[in-house]
Amino acid sequence: MFAILFTFLFINLISAAPIPAVITRYHTAAPVTQVVTHTTGTTTVWLPPVGIYVLADGSSSTSTIWSGQWNTYPATFTSVLTPDNENTQPAAQPTTTSETTPATNTVTETTAEAEPTTEQNGETTPAATTAQPETTPTGTTQQTTQQTTQQTTQQTTQQTTQQTTQQTQQSSQQTQQSSSISSSNDTPSSSSSSSSESSSGINDGWSDNLSPPSTIVYSPYANDRSCKSSDDINSDLQLIYNTGIKQIRSYGTDCGSLTTVLQKCKELGIKVNQGVWVSQDGVDSADDQIDQVIEYGQQNGWDIFNLITFGNEAINSQYVDVDSMMTKLDSVRTQFRNAGYNGYVTTAEPPATFINYPKLCTDTSMDIVAINPHSYFNENISPAKAGDYVTTQQSQVAKLCKGKSVWITETGYPSQGATLGLNVPSPENQEIAIKSILDSTGGEVTILTTYNDFWKDPGQYGIEQYFGVINLFS
Repeated sequence: MFAILFTFLFINLISAAPIPAVITRYHTAAPVTQVVTHTTGTTTVWLPPVGIYVLADGSSSTSTIWSGQWNTYPATFTSVLTPDNENTQPAAQPTTTSETTPATNTVTETTAEAEPTTEQNGETTPAATTAQPETTPTGTTQQTTQQTTQQTTQQTTQQTTQQTTQQTQQSSQQTQQSSSISSSNDTPSSSSSSSSESSSGINDGWSDNLSPPSTIVYSPYANDRSCKSSDDINSDLQLIYNTGIKQIRSYGTDCGSLTTVLQKCKELGIKVNQGVWVSQDGVDSADDQIDQVIEYGQQNGWDIFNLITFGNEAINSQYVDVDSMMTKLDSVRTQFRNAGYNGYVTTAEPPATFINYPKLCTDTSMDIVAINPHSYFNENISPAKAGDYVTTQQSQVAKLCKGKSVWITETGYPSQGATLGLNVPSPENQEIAIKSILDSTGGEVTILTTYNDFWKDPGQYGIEQYFGVINLFS
């Protein structure tokens, strides 16, 4: 009886005691959030790019990003903020249905560059409407967020939100800075004094020498805004010829452009895209220059010219309106035809001008379409993507201009000046951009410019004087 009682009490005592837990390992790794971003669709109207900021908790915010040429190269970028031990990890590379290769913006930003299209009468063409600043693209963006994490603390969420706010503010500041950007204008000097200039305007070269473009811009102006001497002009053109470049573009008829320049070009076999400058005085400001070119052609023949360009970015500079340019351009072309010139006649503008006013190319008699795309003014395009940028612009304008050939009559990259988004002007980035442009165009392009042009004003971003590239080819 005692044994039974003892056994009963012993069993109750054991059952009342807690059973120790067997712990093999404590996992104390910091919370990790995995974010996968998928970007699909393309904008269907010409609208500004929009920054989409995605937080680790799945919430998001947007802000409109203004860039100087947003209406010709819109983009949506997604900046994913992921806390991991108080460090921000880069987001996964987005996928896009665009044919354009995405460009990386920063280590935490990726840019998906999509060419917007609109279905019209069975044809796929870029739309030409201009959006209001408050409008956002109608493209579809899907974000799928998968979180494999322990609970994120309230402090981490607040830090992430602050980072998002800071990025939004920075984007706003950048867009305000770049809202007034226009493509590079080359205003010819009208002074007539002479001075000598050596190759002091050439950047100190470090390159391995690139293959030359078909055409380069040449201006016969000295650094002090006087005219170069005949000897200097002859020496410059000889250097251009020695690099393998067989065509030049000029913007006006002063400083020996119709005498020394054409004579030396004829001697070397260099063809000329001859410009007549349209000033702020309107379309009739070029009449005397037109008469001078016609006089030269009738006396010396027209073979030297492969193109005559009436005005350079005159509409973009608001020197003339579109309708006045259209009427005058047809009249100028008729004048040249009557004088015996049967070659190409056009006007040159940034791509945005033709996109906003496609009638400029469709409703005039211009023989080819001349565009001046500059990737520097799009803060989302890195130097390595400059070539993709200019050829995409070329394709977009070609769709609007309904079969007319589109020539890139001016593009380039500065070696010095202000940083604008991904664009940091330097000799190294200049070479990267120029090589990209030459690779994408096969060299069929006009590069700005032979020497650094210290006769120009520096411009808003301090870049206008620093497009000289002859050192890259010599």
